Amino acid sequence: FFHSLFLGVGKTTLIQKVTQALKSSGVPVDGFYTQEVREGGRRTGFDVVTLSGNRGPLSRVSPSSDSSASRREYRVGQYVVDLVSFEQLVLPMLRDVS
Repeated sequence: FFHSLFLGVGKTTLIQKVTQALKSSGVPVDGFYTQEVREGGRRTGFDVVTLSGNRGPLSRVSPSSDSSASRREYRVGQYVVDLVSFEQLVLPMLRDVS
């Protein structure tokens, strides 16, 4: 129940508007959020989006016919996590925290 209470209430929109307001006031901001990816009305994964505007795949639904035996996969439920994309987008900003 608690999880569904916060679905579709504009969390991402709020982050975007607050970030925009802070930036226009001269306040430096950095960070990231995740955004749902849909195809044909169906959720197919999530992207990681930095507050500076960079975007990359975070996870995607893995086709059931896809064999993971030939490569190492990081999974969360039905999603395969794109660890390389996450590390390229997010780790640099975490290293620069002072």
